[in-house]
Amino acid sequence: MRYLIKFLIAALITAGLVGFAQPASAQLGGLKKKVKDKVEKKADDKIDQKLDQAVDKAAGDGEKSTEENKDAKTEDAQKPVAGTKGGTATAEDMNLYTKYDFIPGDKVIFYDDLASEELGEFPSRWNLDQGVFEIVKQHGQNWIMCTDKGAIMPKIPVGPLPPKYTVEMDFYIKGGEARPHWYTIAWTDKDGEELGYINCTYGKNARLRIGSKDISSKDLLSPLSEGKHTMRIMATKTTIKCYIDNERVANVPAVEGFAPYGLKVEMDLWEGEPENPMLMGAFRYAEGGKTLKQQLDETGKIITHGILFDSGSDKIKGESYKTLADIGGLLTENPALRLSIEGHTDSDGADDANLKLSQNRSASVRTYLIDNYKIDAGRLETKGFGESKPIDVNTSAEGKANNRRVELVKL
Repeated sequence: MRYLIKFLIAALITAGLVGFAQPASAQLGGLKKKVKDKVEKKADDKIDQKLDQAVDKAAGDGEKSTEENKDAKTEDAQKPVAGTKGGTATAEDMNLYTKYDFIPGDKVIFYDDLASEELGEFPSRWNLDQGVFEIVKQHGQNWIMCTDKGAIMPKIPVGPLPPKYTVEMDFYIKGGEARPHWYTIAWTDKDGEELGYINCTYGKNARLRIGSKDISSKDLLSPLSEGKHTMRIMATKTTIKCYIDNERVANVPAVEGFAPYGLKVEMDLWEGEPENPMLMGAFRYAEGGKTLKQQLDETGKIITHGILFDSGSDKIKGESYKTLADIGGLLTENPALRLSIEGHTDSDGADDANLKLSQNRSASVRTYLIDNYKIDAGRLETKGFGESKPIDVNTSAEGKANNRRVELVKL
């Protein structure tokens, strides 16, 4: 658009400024040519000046005062920035995640991105509690669609949930005039009865309920926009934190006698509008583990699934903020610590592409740590191994999720 504006303005200004610069007669020879050159130079300068002013005005890029620029630079210096690699950003803007402390569990127990499911069928890795569910493809990916109020349960091992675990679930908001539905992740006992839940209601409120008591009910900072959103739980035997996207919506420091055995997803239809279906996406349930420092002290390396990328991309996602902040803190507190940042993928895709992707991802992490935590570049090396060093099988969704990781090895 900027170039189109500049072209149109150039044509108008050129017609008014350059037209008079054409020579009246070729008989004036060299003198006339010199005069012409000078006039055209002035005209060109005038054109450039007019173009810059007009384009800046059209694009809304008017110059700030010196003081405004100074203030903006000072404010920006206090915010986390995305690293750059060859002029390309290596990370999303992290400013919205500075109060986001979610770190996904490091051992995946159940993972379903629905990619291999057959359209029109019931999701094969789930059990039906009630309602009508089927796999559909919308917005470029597969979803579980619920056509009335219902609930499904992931096929996870029977038994108490781990002492430390995380749950993540994607869902879709239509936006516009459509009224958002209710999406819920519930905890169940060994008989499948509900013990509590966290839900997102109407795309603008989150409520946590344990037993018969509402522990918290919080309005989101702003209603959810159209698109994919994520509900998250980070829990131990005695604590629960819940999130909608980057916003923490519940923080319970002490829970007594809460011992869930299973998980359930519930969806409640606001209106039966065909153009506003209830859509649930990827679901990840993982066991938590040792802190980054504990891993480094005990094994000499950190295995993390908390540095996230979109499929096929080496641009770090904003949800990685807390994990990267912890790594940056470790490096800052231990000036002698040197790390090899090593990227790993699952076996999907071509070997050479996976190798290149893992190398680029490790380079993105290195750039981010250098730019945001002022770590000396000599303390960080990078390697990419692609799919060549799996830590789990590549024959299940859970195994592949475990294999997609970043390792930081002490040098």
